[in-house]
Amino acid sequence: MPDDRDADLFEASLMLLAGTTRLHYDANAGRGKDAWAVVGASADSRLQVEFETEPAAARFTDVMRAVPEATCRTGRRVAGIRRRYETFVVDVGGAEPSIVVGRLRGEWIRNAGLLLGNGAADEPALRTRAAAVWRSALLTAAPKVSAAGLRLCARDWSTVRLLVRAAQVLGVACQARTARGFQGVHVEGRGVITLLATVRSLPGPVGGPRARRASLQPSGHA
Repeated sequence: MPDDRDADLFEASLMLLAGTTRLHYDANAGRGKDAWAVVGASADSRLQVEFETEPAAARFTDVMRAVPEATCRTGRRVAGIRRRYETFVVDVGGAEPSIVVGRLRGEWIRNAGLLLGNGAADEPALRTRAAAVWRSALLTAAPKVSAAGLRLCARDWSTVRLLVRAAQVLGVACQARTARGFQGVHVEGRGVITLLATVRSLPGPVGGPRARRASLQPSGHA
């Protein structure tokens, strides 16, 4: 049976996928069948993961503790020319990058299969994984919340499918949408409140672009 450590590995895989595609974005790979194509391409050297907020970097560091021998070193990076902005880069060390990527890719495939109905799992296990999907998205995908609801962009259709299915498991209606060449999801009305409350009630912190900074202090600088 799946356990909490499996759920942490799944969440780590979701955040690794989001953070490495930010650093090594490839539009063609993003539209491919394999959501891990970009991650695999960067796994032969230094493994870095970049997030827009400190809570995202803190959560990734936390769930990566489930990966044997892997260590995380977090630093800040200032980028931009006209408009300067800060990101948080996590260097993953302590283990061969290809081994870390391979392990987390396997967990993503297995747990995504459980959520999408390709494996046997009880309701609590499904809800824990569904919360992991949405928590990672809320931390990494810059969601926009307004009177019209909650909207966020996804990397590819495999991510959209996971978000829609995870919302369904959590009892929330969610629609997939395409606009200007980007895939995204939209949650309306009280579904937003239900989703946020449910994700917060299950293990792990949740945040977003405007979230209060986590108490994690960088252990180094990139």
